[in-house]
Amino acid sequence: MTELNPTVDPTLVTATTDAVMSALIKAGIVKIPTTTRKRVNWERLLMYEYANQFYADKPKWFREEVGPIPGGHNDPIYSRTRRWADCIVRMDDHMLLIEGKMRAKVEVVSQMLTYKSLLPQTPMLIKYKDLPIKLLLVCAMIDDETRKFVESAGIKVVIFKPSNFEDWYKWKIEQKTAEE
Repeated sequence: MTELNPTVDPTLVTATTDAVMSALIKAGIVKIPTTTRKRVNWERLLMYEYANQFYADKPKWFREEVGPIPGGHNDPIYSRTRRWADCIVRMDDHMLLIEGKMRAKVEVVSQMLTYKSLLPQTPMLIKYKDLPIKLLLVCAMIDDETRKFVESAGIKVVIFKPSNFEDWYKWKIEQKTAEE
């Protein structure tokens, strides 16, 4: 073990370090570390609970990349541009593509239609490419106008409240309302 130099005053070292750090922070050279709240994936639990409750005996894939894999080198940017379906279930006579939303918005229509067009091109599921694809939106909340719009696109809507619904509602809905 290394012994400290008895001629160096530890208080002076601490004070000097604090002064230097303060100057660097003030100059914008160093940023104060901030603690960030861990992101909660509310919809992942919604999907797991729903799929395992209603499709327990069917083959299923969660958070599956859909679409073709481009040739060439494996560019890291590619993983950021792929599309990810929340759940795909192999039914007896069709493929069921399920998207889970805690609070559904109209954007889910284009999202799901895109996934539907990409599903037959997915290498892992290529053997099912000729099966019909049905779309299902599973959500904890949806307003009437959004529901009509989603259903008009041929997407079935199911309301399902997962075990984390109350926590999500308090965090996302009640907190936002209080801030406004």
